[in-house]
Amino acid sequence: MSAHDRRQGMAAMIAVPLVLGVVLVVALAQYVRQTGEHRGDPAPQATPTAAPEPARRVFSPDAGAALPTNRIVAFYAVPGAAATGPAYELSAGMLARLRNQAAEYQRLDPTHPVVAGIDLVVSIPDRYAGPDGDYSHHVDAATIDRYVEFCRAHDLVLFLDLNFGQADPMTELNFFRPYLKLPFVHVAVDPEWMFPRRNGIPGKNLSNVRAADLNPLIEAVAAMPEEYQVPRKMFLIHQYRPDGDDLADPYNPGKALIADKRNLRNDTRVDVIVHVDSVGGWPGDIELKTQQYNLWVAQGMQRHQNFRYGGFKIFYELESKHKLMTPEQVMALQPQPMVITYGN
Repeated sequence: MSAHDRRQGMAAMIAVPLVLGVVLVVALAQYVRQTGEHRGDPAPQATPTAAPEPARRVFSPDAGAALPTNRIVAFYAVPGAAATGPAYELSAGMLARLRNQAAEYQRLDPTHPVVAGIDLVVSIPDRYAGPDGDYSHHVDAATIDRYVEFCRAHDLVLFLDLNFGQADPMTELNFFRPYLKLPFVHVAVDPEWMFPRRNGIPGKNLSNVRAADLNPLIEAVAAMPEEYQVPRKMFLIHQYRPDGDDLADPYNPGKALIADKRNLRNDTRVDVIVHVDSVGGWPGDIELKTQQYNLWVAQGMQRHQNFRYGGFKIFYELESKHKLMTPEQVMALQPQPMVITYGN
């Protein structure tokens, strides 16, 4: 081998490690940049990324509220008492009749979906003091539970109707509070049977109540949607006789049922409905009930601006003795009733 050849071979032997070294250095430098381990520098610590917080549901009592989107058509009853209303017992036949009645109102006003329901008296007035001395008693829990489950199964609203007697109004409401945690359960009160000052006996004396008797109930029901995270509640006030706002003696039971309707609490967290509950059954009764609705609901709503909805009751058997008011006549009332109930 010539000297020239030996020099070329040695150069090649040197060049290959140099090239490999350069490649190795480049790779190592890249690794150092990525890991931060050059000259013993500590590896950079990754900044932890906080997990995104789950979106919080913003509660609104408007979501799913019955009013003003819907109209309610309900059957009234005291359980087991056929004379009181068609919902006195639960059956497929009663449900079909209720849905057929609701469909008549749906046909007349397609813009408001009609929700069927039951107005169930759960606090029943008595003519005798009873063991608690309050002239009232409760429907037993098993019966109420059957109505609750029936309404749940068939997508009905349920009014728990409180008649009080001489019982303390807030005590009565709180007794039934567990049911009011359910979104489809609402409250009705009937001042006709309400004697908060223990100055009368249901069925023997006429009652006269004051806004101060009803306002604590309104406020308590108004607070329930936020407390239980349920849609806004309805609070139905039955009115059987006039209010006393224009009377010299508004506290006279013979003249007025609600002494000072002007002082009812105006709380937008609850849907208060004044519900005309008078009974007809003679010539001229439709005209009289129409006049009562105009006075107690339309004018009262405009004057006092402390309730927003009207209600109306029809009595199938009692009023058919003359002429039963038709759904068309009910819907001709202004403002149109948003809660319509049927008794017997």
